Amino acid sequence: MQYCLDTNVYVEAHRRYYAFDIAPGFWDGLERLVKAQMICSPLMVYEEIIDSGDELAQWAKANKDNLFLPPDDPTQDAFRDIADLVERLYEPQHVQKFLSDADPWVIAHAKAHGLSVVTMESRRDENQSKTGRVSGKIKIPNVCERVGVVPKDTFALLREQKVILR
Repeated sequence: MQYCLDTNVYVEAHRRYYAFDIAPGFWDGLERLVKAQMICSPLMVYEEIIDSGDELAQWAKANKDNLFLPPDDPTQDAFRDIADLVERLYEPQHVQKFLSDADPWVIAHAKAHGLSVVTMESRRDENQSKTGRVSGKIKIPNVCERVGVVPKDTFALLREQKVILR
């Protein structure tokens, strides 16, 4: 594996620019990367996707066994480290939301297994609040940088893996 994909990679593609009916090559490319064991996502990502019950949920179900991984011991250890980090650095109301989503599991899996994180989130400048903690929503690329994981976007993944959309 080389890449750990965030929920928004699948959701944004499905809802916007790589819908199944206009860009089947995107989904075929992801399936090839799954078979080549180049990409994965934590099981928590799967759980976020199947809630919709739409065509993306059906695709996720068809690829569940090879793409979506349960947390192993190294991932759980990395998750604890990430949880400690964000609890120390960020405002509590944002920490709770961040830790309840798949985001920290994506970062933890990547950290534990030496992968890059693929997300459509953008890094943001972080400002400290009056409490001395970072204010605002916690972004995946910011946490990745703090724990030594390389964040990339979907387009970088497609270019690096030479996925051609036909």
